[in-house]
Amino acid sequence: MTTVGEVFDAAMALMDELDRTGESRTKDTEEYKYRTPQIIGTLMAEFRLMSGERGYFTRPESLGDNILGIDDGYAIGVMQYGLAAKLLLDENPASAAFFHEKYEELRSIYFSRAQADVGEIENVYGGIEYGQFSHW
Repeated sequence: MTTVGEVFDAAMALMDELDRTGESRTKDTEEYKYRTPQIIGTLMAEFRLMSGERGYFTRPESLGDNILGIDDGYAIGVMQYGLAAKLLLDENPASAAFFHEKYEELRSIYFSRAQADVGEIENVYGGIEYGQFSHW
């Protein structure tokens, strides 16, 4: 299960906000840490909307919270770009645009490869008279 902190760490690496020891949670990233849980909650709501899920879900409140209901591949592979884009929106619009474009691209790939649930299909041609003589 991926945590909000893991997505935060990945986003800080993308944004080049790691200190020389590789630590992402420093004094320079304090503002980002406070904003991250709410932004991840927004990204989770967007994911649920696009996947057709309805109803209440648990929004994260801290970096230690798990990202529930979203598989790890999407959480760590896609959400980091969305988080980086939203964190940089005011201070570096060019980088924010790049990260947002990458987020949109990966999100589109993820949802285009998701299997659809179509249920059981019966008589797809609706009983067309003499349909057995046609090329389908």
